Amino acid sequence: MDRIRMTDPESPYYRQAMELYAAGFPLHEQRRPEEQIQAMKDPAFHCDALVESGTFIGLLFYWEAVGVTYVEHFAVVEALRSSGAGSRALAAFCPAHAPVVLEIDPPEDAVSTRRKGFYQRLGFAENSYAHRHPPYRTGFAPHPLVVMSWPEALSPEAYSTFSRMLSHRVMRYAQVGISQLAAT
Repeated sequence: MDRIRMTDPESPYYRQAMELYAAGFPLHEQRRPEEQIQAMKDPAFHCDALVESGTFIGLLFYWEAVGVTYVEHFAVVEALRSSGAGSRALAAFCPAHAPVVLEIDPPEDAVSTRRKGFYQRLGFAENSYAHRHPPYRTGFAPHPLVVMSWPEALSPEAYSTFSRMLSHRVMRYAQVGISQLAAT
């Protein structure tokens, strides 16, 4: 499996990645297209297509910072879910980018409980931090998410590093923006 970094909307697989992004995540967890294009110019952001034998199979959008890698969005095309493709992608990714942090919905239904189990089987640990992710778009409120990390739970310092990166770097490329985050 290859990860192909997309740096602009003309990149191969970009259209397919954005279609999966739109279908796979709720609106409040998505950047608007113009903000996604701006984020792709940030050297810390990796907007990667997952490709096998020339075929697009998923997306892995992540941010690199000193001391933490934040997987912002990860999805596999619907036809390949439960095929092992997602497990293979993360098993190859995590050792090269540790510690890895991602967020999931609280396990309150069958889908979110299965998702948590998926990450735990890959070695992710649940963190006990009370965490609210800011919305990417105006008109939505911050929402609670569970922080998962690989290969172990985050220390308070590592969680603080992640939280600062999320607030001050990642959300810079959102309609809400830093100035509006301060008011929420």
